[in-house]
Amino acid sequence: MNRVKEGVFSPHLFELDPGDTIRIKGPYGVFILPTPASDSVFVATGTGIAPFRSILRSRLPEDAVHRFTLLFGCRHEAGLLYRDEFAQLERDNPNFRFLPTISQPGESWPGRRGRVQQHLEEALAGRRDVDVYICGLKEMVNDVRQWLAGMGFGRKQIHYERYD
Repeated sequence: MNRVKEGVFSPHLFELDPGDTIRIKGPYGVFILPTPASDSVFVATGTGIAPFRSILRSRLPEDAVHRFTLLFGCRHEAGLLYRDEFAQLERDNPNFRFLPTISQPGESWPGRRGRVQQHLEEALAGRRDVDVYICGLKEMVNDVRQWLAGMGFGRKQIHYERYD
């Protein structure tokens, strides 16, 4: 987790002790997958994975028609949150692909290397008729949005949530 110096919530979290409790309301917001869905690509880095985990866990069991791809990146292999869970979802759902990538991999990492931006074409599989959902740090979100716009994606196809 990152502490955002001027953040509203993260400084408070860093002051908590193990076992402390907090009250949370929600969820609120509009960063959701509509019904009916379309084929979708999800791009996340770090804790930006959280909304996609929720979306995929709820949508995959009820939607075998649409194709979903998750491109998830982090610096180190240990940062691949829910890795085993996503791998299991991929095994259980032929309409789901999980594409993890590591930007600072160890020598033993057998998978994709580099930032998520380097693997967008693979995640899209040449398609331009999908919706793309992006969540993570502002720099990555802006880079992906710019790349997608340059590839001809319309504003209504690109959905994002960014933070710093």
